[in-house]
Amino acid sequence: MSLPYLEQSCSFTLITPCRNSAHLLSETLDSIFNQSSLKNRSISLQYLIIDGASSDHTADVVESYLKYGIEFLSQPDRGMYDALAKGLEKATGNIIGYLNAGDILFPHAFEILEEVFQYPDIEWVTGYSTIINDQLQITNTAQPPRYRRQFIENGYYVDPSYPRNIQQESTFWSQRMNRLIDFKKLRSFQLAGDYFLWTEFAKETELHSIGSLLGAFRVHAGQLSENYDAYYQEVKSLLRKATFREQLTRYWETRCNPLLRGFLWNHTLGISPAKIFDYHHAEKKWRPR
Repeated sequence: MSLPYLEQSCSFTLITPCRNSAHLLSETLDSIFNQSSLKNRSISLQYLIIDGASSDHTADVVESYLKYGIEFLSQPDRGMYDALAKGLEKATGNIIGYLNAGDILFPHAFEILEEVFQYPDIEWVTGYSTIINDQLQITNTAQPPRYRRQFIENGYYVDPSYPRNIQQESTFWSQRMNRLIDFKKLRSFQLAGDYFLWTEFAKETELHSIGSLLGAFRVHAGQLSENYDAYYQEVKSLLRKATFREQLTRYWETRCNPLLRGFLWNHTLGISPAKIFDYHHAEKKWRPR
């Protein structure tokens, strides 16, 4: 919903790559166009649906939402990350993310992101990891930690014994980060293109956390993420071996008494420089701790 006669302070690009997902699209689209910041016209949105030449009625579903200014491209592709790369190459917003068919945004996601990205040196952020079922009921949610770039690069956040994954539906990045993406390499992935993006971004800057629900992953039959073993095989091609100091830091952060961490960090990686944004009710704003 782009309103050219207004002076919006912030612009978003959101992409939905899909194929034969007509039965999932409407709830995703509703969650996007019911964003509070679109209703109060404080932002502009470029929304691209990149469809892999669907044979179901995806085009009919999209047609009923064209009044919102959706950019709809339907043509054969080589998989989800080929479609995503097409969308990211067209992205013009200064805050960018993607949402698969069936997944949703929570109503104030853009509003929160708009405020947080106004802080200096914020290039990519993520919120709570949230799972929903087919009835859109929340079945699980987890607060994001103070992430470490090193742990993204060595794969600790995808290790089943250390469940601090980065949820794609809640993760957004700047236009500057988007320009760093190797789209040709992104297209080579079938399952782990999201983690390719995270490792590329982690080479540049910290991932910051927001203490709020931004997006949710919907569990449904037939989704690519069902095959975790194959996903992890692709992820492994992106990882480097953890250093001894990183192994010590991981152990102390997850197992030691919190009262000892200040001392122990002096001998490992130190406190992560990543920020965690909390809402301060007295000040009525989001700010980092």
